[in-house]
Amino acid sequence: MRIFTVILAATCLTVPAIAMAQNAPIVVAAPTASGPVLPAGTSVRVRTLSPLNSQENKTGQQFDIETAEDVVLDGRVVIPRGSSGVGELTLVKKKGMWGKSGKLEGRLVSIRAGGRDIAIRGTLNDKGVTGTAGVVGAIVVLPIAGFFVTGTSADIPAGSTFAAKTESDVPFTFAR
Repeated sequence: MRIFTVILAATCLTVPAIAMAQNAPIVVAAPTASGPVLPAGTSVRVRTLSPLNSQENKTGQQFDIETAEDVVLDGRVVIPRGSSGVGELTLVKKKGMWGKSGKLEGRLVSIRAGGRDIAIRGTLNDKGVTGTAGVVGAIVVLPIAGFFVTGTSADIPAGSTFAAKTESDVPFTFAR
């Protein structure tokens, strides 16, 4: 009888431990891309499609871009040259009196390829030429004239190219 009590006690102690082990959460790893992946930081050369000017454009305005070169992964083009995209002006300052020059700053946002938007990062900027020499010359001749001398506007012509990089890893699937 004593052995029966020992076996019964041992069973009572191990069954809850086994039951608790079976209720433990099962951790499943997140699925990974099975195809090739364009890594974050891959270079993408883009060009503006329309001119940008500090007198005509506004902060927050979006502008069209396109890829200037093919982006290749494993010997295959994943982002073809001419793929459309978008950028956004982050700072626009107009030229002003006393020789103040215009200024443009913007960021490159995304490129559309393979039916999806691919986030990119990059910047563009331009600053007009200050009119300091004109202001000084005008002040020598007529002091109030310096008030009317302005710098130049900032201009980024259509077709200007800029460097960008992919923001994150981008998985691709190639057709067979």
